[in-house]
Amino acid sequence: MAVPIVGNAGVVADVDEARNIQTYQGIPGYPAAGGYYSVAGHTTSVVAAALAADTLLMSARMATGSTRKAYISRMRLHMWVVLANAAGVDAGIIGLRRFTAQTPTGGTQRTPSRFGPSKGSITDITDVRDSNAALTGTAPTWPADGIIAQAPIPTIAGAIAAGYANAASLEYVFEWPAPVELAAGDGIALRTIKAAPATITWGFSYTMYWFER
Repeated sequence: MAVPIVGNAGVVADVDEARNIQTYQGIPGYPAAGGYYSVAGHTTSVVAAALAADTLLMSARMATGSTRKAYISRMRLHMWVVLANAAGVDAGIIGLRRFTAQTPTGGTQRTPSRFGPSKGSITDITDVRDSNAALTGTAPTWPADGIIAQAPIPTIAGAIAAGYANAASLEYVFEWPAPVELAAGDGIALRTIKAAPATITWGFSYTMYWFER
């Protein structure tokens, strides 16, 4: 038998006879301004070999005039090798970093998706873009503690035989104990931390999820 937990607005939760909380899939509460969003992007051509460290490949920035905050809950990153190396090499490193005072330019601009088109409002993350080479713009400010997550750039040792193609990719799912918070003018970026190998070309795609209020 379910036992209701009653608050000022009526029943707020149920527990069963063993005091286990009963949960049900429902519609999330949407603020009047803000809501739930995602955005996806990918390289339109291969990332060149020997990509230098500190190369900005993807950025998402909160509008400088925003009066709310964005909370990034998850990011999925796929990376794959296009041209393999004949021998073993040390992998490069790509990282997810927080930044401020950056106005990215170049690359391909992406349009975020709104989970509830009739709820909340459009996102204040108004600039999302990515590049297979490097984004440009005003000099960024990278906080000393700005690396949120990082992962190795995939490598393959040994030539791919004629008639075969490398379709394998590595997937990284970045999650945190608490959402990554962005205020007005703050951003988050994919940026190389360690230079990529000199003989391997690769590509990437990503999907980022967040909410604002």
